[in-house]
Amino acid sequence: MREDINMQEIGSEFSTAVYDNKEGLTFLNGGVLVFSGRTSIETVLKEIPYAKKAVLPSYCCESMIVPFRKAGIDVVFYDVWYEEELCTNVDIQHDVDIFLWCNYFGFKNEMPDLTAFKERGGIIIEDITHSFLSEQQYHEQSDYLVASIRKWEPIYCGGYCVARKSELNYLPTVEPSSDFIARKEMAMKLKSEYLYDNDETKKQEYLKLFKESNSWLADNYSGLAIDSWSKQYLSSVDIHNQREKRRANAHMLYEGLQGKVQFLFPKDDMDCPLFVPILLFDNRNELRSKLVANGIYCPIHWPKPQGCESNLYDMELSLICDQRYTEEDMKRIVSVI
Repeated sequence: MREDINMQEIGSEFSTAVYDNKEGLTFLNGGVLVFSGRTSIETVLKEIPYAKKAVLPSYCCESMIVPFRKAGIDVVFYDVWYEEELCTNVDIQHDVDIFLWCNYFGFKNEMPDLTAFKERGGIIIEDITHSFLSEQQYHEQSDYLVASIRKWEPIYCGGYCVARKSELNYLPTVEPSSDFIARKEMAMKLKSEYLYDNDETKKQEYLKLFKESNSWLADNYSGLAIDSWSKQYLSSVDIHNQREKRRANAHMLYEGLQGKVQFLFPKDDMDCPLFVPILLFDNRNELRSKLVANGIYCPIHWPKPQGCESNLYDMELSLICDQRYTEEDMKRIVSVI
């Protein structure tokens, strides 16, 4: 652990970063960088103007549903739940135009055979947010890929979308407001300073700025491109180092917690983890509070959207394993749990 930094806080928003000047995200395959994950879904839906009905996973984020409803598309859900393993039950009705598949946490999650759906003209959109740095990033059946990149990197904003067998006709070109960028930049800068000097007033200020910028992002995503700084940062990031760092950190969590917690996925199913999801059947809030009291901020995926049903909303907790952290940090998470 670096002694010159206050590393008591693990998780939460990213602080300011510098360019790695490495190979960057060269595997984007001609895709488009946009403002957010919502923007990426919106951009793809403009390619399917005839769509009237879509089926989405019942275990998902509200932000994945919103662009469909804003486009006037009726949304129904197929079942995703946990019963000794992650389970899905895909039953696509005859009037469904779009099927959305979601990869979870950067672990293997095989898509069912949707040949019949595609043969009758159905469109498959795959949300690769959680598998964005995985070596198996997507499935061959998919027509479009979408992702939110902010979960992976210290950028101001970022989404990604691509049409796998054609080119996108609608390309957002307007950058986000300078006020949004300034707030996000200041929030990340203040967090960096807080990690060095432990000044609580800076923490309160950056939390306020992050909240304001995230609120603006949720309401103002339509038609926006990624900002120029974030685009430049992504072109320089060392993805191979990040993959290996995340995998090494995740392996430490598995080894340290084996037999003590229930993992959502077996270790052998790991590709490149966004988080390491564990399942807590009756004491999740208690453990999460204990982690927070020790400066460890593990998110829950997700707050349950209206109309969605899955037992995973009530039991999942995402353990931090990203490239910001060291072996000592992983040992600390294991110790607290």
